Amino acid sequence: MGATSSQPVDVRVTDRKSLIKELCLRRKDYEAEQHRYAIEDVMPKKPASRTEEWLHKAATKDPTICKGGENSQVFMESGMLPLVVSFLFGGALIRCFEVCPLWFVIYYKTLDQIFSKIDLGFKQYYGKSLTLEYARTDWSPVHVAEAGIRIDRILIARVRSDHVGHCTKVAYEFNYKTGQLAEEGNEQADPAREPYECSFKFDTLQKGRSRSFWIHKDICRFHGDETRVAATQNITPVLVDDRIEIAVNLFNAMGLIDVDKVRWRPLEIFPVQARECPIEQELFDWYDLDSFQSQSVERLQIPDFFSPQLTHVSTEYAGIDVAVSRTRLRAEAQGVVPQADRILGSRFEVLPRNSPIILPLKRVGLQHDRFTKIQLRQGDSILLYISQGGKMT
Repeated sequence: MGATSSQPVDVRVTDRKSLIKELCLRRKDYEAEQHRYAIEDVMPKKPASRTEEWLHKAATKDPTICKGGENSQVFMESGMLPLVVSFLFGGALIRCFEVCPLWFVIYYKTLDQIFSKIDLGFKQYYGKSLTLEYARTDWSPVHVAEAGIRIDRILIARVRSDHVGHCTKVAYEFNYKTGQLAEEGNEQADPAREPYECSFKFDTLQKGRSRSFWIHKDICRFHGDETRVAATQNITPVLVDDRIEIAVNLFNAMGLIDVDKVRWRPLEIFPVQARECPIEQELFDWYDLDSFQSQSVERLQIPDFFSPQLTHVSTEYAGIDVAVSRTRLRAEAQGVVPQADRILGSRFEVLPRNSPIILPLKRVGLQHDRFTKIQLRQGDSILLYISQGGKMT
């Protein structure tokens, strides 16, 4: 089948939080119930003189005329709430979303206002090659000894054809937010303080091609995989008109990011290279199951667990102390892959061959970043590596 034109994708409703917001607004216009200064109650007419204009401006700060609907509070006024949010950022802010639908909608809208600078900067730097279609705020738990949380600004952009056949690097720099006095002291002591950097890379391929990428699941005895999530290819292959998700991390265990100091860096372009799983550099001779089982003490099996969505094509084995299987899977039937979440720790979904898909990018240097759904098209292929065995020390 030939490639068709890009199909419209409603990227606004791609996660649970966006869906909750949409459903709340369908039920009721909660934004209209947010506290605001009701100037019309004290000055129903437009000011006709400079004195009346001065009184009009003064009235906008009168707390007695700041009114809102049920469950709305005075501190939720649009000019006040961003200051409140900056103090609540983290777990306390997430609790505010759980109070009622009105609080969910208003706080969500406030976050959009606070982070609009990030969205605008992205458009200015990358608007010619990456079309920003939607931006939202997301939060998820961090699996550490104590309950933690991370908050991200998710930018969903459509990849255009400007850099087909090249690897593209998108990066931004940032600093963490500190107290005003401490921050001023640090700047005086070290005016040349270098900011942190986060970057993402992806390969842009011609529209209509089938994608291929690798996944590695390590279940060796000598260490534990605490996340239970398979590692995926670091540089994601993307087709023209696909959507990519870029997560600008705003809050983590290190603290809160200073939004005013987020700076996007110019786009960088590199030649496309073969993307090979690092484990391939340690293995050379691959055998079929019968040949390899005779020289291994491990109980091996062909990992054909994902049909009919992902059909098994072939499996080979290599290794000495650690047995490694290399399985080629091909996306065939549409739908969610039932066993993927249990075995690989990620959700997989197969979409029609010509359907645009949304691909979350992983930050350069990380084995695991955000735990998100992975979308495939019919005809895409996966190289699944599974490492097992090893001796306990």
